[in-house]
Order: sequence, then C-alpha cells, then structure tokens
Amino acid sequence: MEAYILTQNGGIESLQKTTLPTPQPATGEVLIKTKGIGINPIDGQVRSSKEILNIITNGNTPDTVVIGWDVAGIIEQVGPGVEGFKAGDEVFGLINMPGLGKTYATYVTAPAPQISLKPSKLSFTTAAATPMAALTAWQAVVTLGKVQKGERVLIHGASGGVGHFAVQIAKYLGAYVIGTGSAKNESFILSLGADEFIDYTAIPFEQKVKEMDVVIDTVPSVEHVLRSIEVIKTGGRLVYLQPHFQSELATELGAAEVSGYGVFVHSSGKELHEIARLIENGSLKPHISTILSFDELPEAHRLLENGRSAGKIAIAVN
Repeated sequence: MEAYILTQNGGIESLQKTTLPTPQPATGEVLIKTKGIGINPIDGQVRSSKEILNIITNGNTPDTVVIGWDVAGIIEQVGPGVEGFKAGDEVFGLINMPGLGKTYATYVTAPAPQISLKPSKLSFTTAAATPMAALTAWQAVVTLGKVQKGERVLIHGASGGVGHFAVQIAKYLGAYVIGTGSAKNESFILSLGADEFIDYTAIPFEQKVKEMDVVIDTVPSVEHVLRSIEVIKTGGRLVYLQPHFQSELATELGAAEVSGYGVFVHSSGKELHEIARLIENGSLKPHISTILSFDELPEAHRLLENGRSAGKIAIAVN
C-alpha cells in the first residue's frame, strides 16, 4: 500500500510518501480501503513536535510512524470477533485517538468499536473530514458542556473545524448560540444557525456578552480562555480544547465559581453513530473548505499552517 511516513519531527518535508506492507486486521478490527482522509490541526502539531508525538503515543512511538486519524472508506476484510460490520460496508471513523491512527495510507486497520456506517448523504471525502472535529465538538458541547435547551452558549472560532460542528450541535440541543469569528465568516456562521455573530477583530467579545451559561473556547491561547471566564455566569461551564491549560486556569475558575473542562478527543464509534444520525436527518452538516488528492497531502499541511479556513480540509483517495 501507499502511505506517508514521518521521517522525523519537523517541517512539511518530513512527510515522505512510500510503500508499506498492507496491514491485516487483528481480532476485533476491520481493514478499510481508504477513500478519504480528514486533515486536522493535531496532524501538523504531531508532525512538527516530538514532544506532542510522544504524548499522543504515551511514549510508545514505533520506528515507522504513519500519522493521521480521520478516515472513510470501504471495509475490505473483517477480523475475528467483529460483529455489526461486513466486507463492503461504507464506514468512517476517528482511529486510535489517543495513539496512532495511521490513516495517511491507502489501507487502514481500525478497531470495530471506533467506526460507524458512513451517512448515505455524505461523500467519502466529506465523511472522512468529519469524525475528529465532530467528536471533539460533541464531547465539548454534550459530554462536558452539558448544554441544555434555552441556555446561552458562546462558541469561539465558530467557523473552524470544531467550531462549525459545535454551533450546530448546540442549536440542535435548543441553546441560544453566539458565535465569534472574523467578518468574512459572518454569513457562514449565521448560516450554521448561530443566533448572533461577534466580529472579534472589531470589538473585544467581553464588551458584547456576559452571563453566559456555557463557553466553548477553541482558541489555543491561555489569555483568550482567561478572558472567556469573565463572561460566564456563576455556576456556568467553560470547555476549552487545550487540556494542558488546566493548571493556569484553576485560580480564576475557582474565583469566578465556574466549572472548567479541557477536552481531549477520544475515539468513539457509539458517539459517531449519534453524529451520523444527526447528519442523516439534516441537523448536522459538515463543511469542507478544500479537497486535495492523496499526492497533494503535504499541501494540506501548508494550508493548516496558514489557518483561518472555514470548515475542514480533506483528502480524496482513489
């Protein structure tokens, strides 16, 4: 099979396309013929930082490293003990997070409990770009944020990969949603169902909102998350995407009487099945900003580093 290996931690040139043996599914696994790959910020972080790679693998980094976690494709083979899936099924999933998903390849083995049948209305490419961002949003809004009907929810980075799913999930739950973004993404954020939009480049969000029940902060900045605490009412909840911020936030969270949760996304076929159901009934729509070919996969990392794209970047695999 073809795959991209990480020759060393560093720049985009560290991704090298090569030929590797096609893996075989172990007990409880399936072999997926890859049709689409999702690209996420963590991909670039793991590529560039040996420290983050070691965190992801819990220090058990193999000699040959294939990164990538999002995949969609067709089950080629079912390993022993797998129930609920068969060869020919169209599936998608977030594979082995935390760990190495090894999805930058034309064949991927995946534990059956980490995948779901692909929503019929999605292309493989769109489906591939969905799992990590949608599961992060689900675990932020539903699992940790516990957003309830009628609550006021502020979502930072509402046009981004996680943010655009978080807006839609919070609206599905019946919340009043305010999304922040740059002016060029205003119409996109409102089209997701946001009730209000704040252009963060024009005015500090603290001047526009207060007494929020929940804030979902996708911005990778301690200073930004500390500002979010200021607009949450007593007893409210803050969910942030950088769990390692916890120690730097503890004092302010305690003083404000706000509960804070750092989300580190984990693979879950069960939750992905719920996400697939929302996609099928029209409550959730993934947005893809860019589609590239497998040969162009390193270019996706350049786009990641540029940032500020609306929605997700995906790779189409023949």
